[in-house]
Amino acid sequence: HDLFLANGFEGTSMDAIAAAAGVSKPVVYDCFASKDELFTAMLDREEERVLRETEAALRSPGGGTDPEGALIRGFDAFLTAVESSPDIYRVVFLGEGGGNEVVAARIARGLERQAQLAATITHRWVDGLTELEGEEADATAQLLGQTIVGLAQVGARTLLRDPERWTPATLAEKLGRMVWAARAAI
Repeated sequence: HDLFLANGFEGTSMDAIAAAAGVSKPVVYDCFASKDELFTAMLDREEERVLRETEAALRSPGGGTDPEGALIRGFDAFLTAVESSPDIYRVVFLGEGGGNEVVAARIARGLERQAQLAATITHRWVDGLTELEGEEADATAQLLGQTIVGLAQVGARTLLRDPERWTPATLAEKLGRMVWAARAAI
């Protein structure tokens, strides 16, 4: 990912990737058919890690009885991942390093997966907080999931742009409390 940040997506060649990895270009092509495929694999790996960590935090013991705490833990897990791999998240959330339509589509799919996960987990909160049923409860849970992911993206951008001011924990606390306070609108 360092090459993509330094040279942009279009400016990073398979030759440069091979050289940075200390292998020949045919070895890189044995593993990845294209630069798009390599970049997508890099995003896939990071997304799977973040989804596992965030889901574990949201489903942690007490999550059903302490949804606000679960939200804070979920935001903290996500923002800690951003802090631990800032270069990849600079590409995803700040657009650094460029990209193309394939990369943009892959990032969009990843964000949609995160929203679906959030909606699945928060559906029980919607059921427990409101009289909503059926399609209306589903739509509300989807909206809440999109809201959580949207705030997570804002949190990631904030953390990347101003790391001296924010830590994952302080930002997670604020974002979790914001979402929980907004539940009254449901």
